[in-house]
Amino acid sequence: MDKLAIEHLAALERLNRIITAFASMVSHETRSALVGVQGLSELIRDGGLTPDEVRECANDIFIEAQRMDGLIGEMFDLHRIESNQAPFRKALVDLRGVVRDATDKARERNPGLTIELSIAPAPLIVSGDPDRLKQAVQYVIGFCTRTARAGGRIWLEASVERGNVALTVGSNSLPAVNFDDWLYGRYERYEQRPSSVIGAGLGLAIARAIIELHGGQIVAAEKGEQKSEFLVAIPRAELD
Repeated sequence: MDKLAIEHLAALERLNRIITAFASMVSHETRSALVGVQGLSELIRDGGLTPDEVRECANDIFIEAQRMDGLIGEMFDLHRIESNQAPFRKALVDLRGVVRDATDKARERNPGLTIELSIAPAPLIVSGDPDRLKQAVQYVIGFCTRTARAGGRIWLEASVERGNVALTVGSNSLPAVNFDDWLYGRYERYEQRPSSVIGAGLGLAIARAIIELHGGQIVAAEKGEQKSEFLVAIPRAELD
């Protein structure tokens, strides 16, 4: 078998894995949401609940609807980005503010983690879409918080390196976490608390697509001792 045939076979196998994972994820999530909504709706329909219990059931139904909306939203978002159909506005963005805001939110949502931030004093200016860049940074940090050990540490460093704005996001990750599976894969999620999942497991894939759209790249690096890092580089904008 020649090299081209081997490459085609590998591509077909990867596509098959993606399709299988997609079908499994959609089937599981749809069934889970419908079972939950059906059960809660029956409780409300049959009566006998107190007003507080009705409100609690309604809130649970709302949460299930959010889960499905997040799942569908992520799938369409990645498709739009990769097919160049997503709205994209260009501006000069100082990533210092983006990283600070994302770090503050991560600290609020994860009080049990130590989240450290180190930012270079020089402006970290890139040319791109402010909202998309914020989305990418939040997805990367969010994944690290979910894969971190209980009481673990997250660290973020932002600086200028070789004409790029460089961002490092690392964590004391749990064992058997291969970040490449989420950077380049589809529909595979890593969750310590599965019931809290909202989305299709495409956060890192979306982050990678956004960063590449800005002429940058993101790679995952294992540091040993169950420490892992994301290394992000985006071309620094030239200021007049």
